[in-house]
Amino acid sequence: MKQRLDKFLVEKNLTESREKAIEVIKAGFVKVNGKPIKKPSFKVSEKDYIEIKKQFPYVSRAGLKLERALSIFNLSVKDKVCLDIGASTGGFTDCLLKFGAKKVYAVDSGTDQLHQSLKNNPKVISMEQTNARYLTKSQIPEEIDFLVCDVSFISVLKILPNVKQLLKEDFEGVVLIKPQFELSREKLKKGVVKKKEFHIQAIEKVLNGLKEAGFGICNLNFSMPFGTEGNIEFITHINFSESFIKSDTIRFIVDKAHIKFKEEKDGSSRLS
Repeated sequence: MKQRLDKFLVEKNLTESREKAIEVIKAGFVKVNGKPIKKPSFKVSEKDYIEIKKQFPYVSRAGLKLERALSIFNLSVKDKVCLDIGASTGGFTDCLLKFGAKKVYAVDSGTDQLHQSLKNNPKVISMEQTNARYLTKSQIPEEIDFLVCDVSFISVLKILPNVKQLLKEDFEGVVLIKPQFELSREKLKKGVVKKKEFHIQAIEKVLNGLKEAGFGICNLNFSMPFGTEGNIEFITHINFSESFIKSDTIRFIVDKAHIKFKEEKDGSSRLS
């Protein structure tokens, strides 16, 4: 009898939870009969040979997004004091630690989301039930070398201008731009932004807003792995320089993102 791949991984104790199973599948870490499968609903049976080709490196797939950003933007967090806005399970925090961060302030408005391994890590200062819009220097008594931001259901522009006071003059940062939370609802289809023009609008809104708040925009690219609901997201490298991104560059990055997204989607469909 066949069943979903994500359920199969949990039943066979190959992953600790169904949520983790979905993450490793969508990240491309699972093979069925030698072929990588990225669809959690893919049907398998006891007769199929299933392998996780390598251990999932972070407590959540968000860590892969930050790893990609650090790589393509050529950024180092070694021995730096970091601030993770929207820490959630701790994918970004975990990635920062694995790349040598000295300390991470993990801020999230939720409760009991941070992975236990990170709560137990002396380098992590867990700040749950904390609204980053109102963070103060008394809550974070040391200046931040490196900022990462991955928030949902709110625009990053409502948070980062306030966080600015906590940052060193020579800070570096990576911000995840989620168009689905930057645009009005009429531009979403079942919670997903599909049109290139809307992606461009979201990016321009965020980058212009960050510039007005006093940030420099050094680089931009699309984020991977893509959003679990089918959203295309973007990563940007910020600091306090005068740098900015041209409109032509934004359009070029959006075009590349859509091409890559289609390739991934078509690949998954062929293997389904």
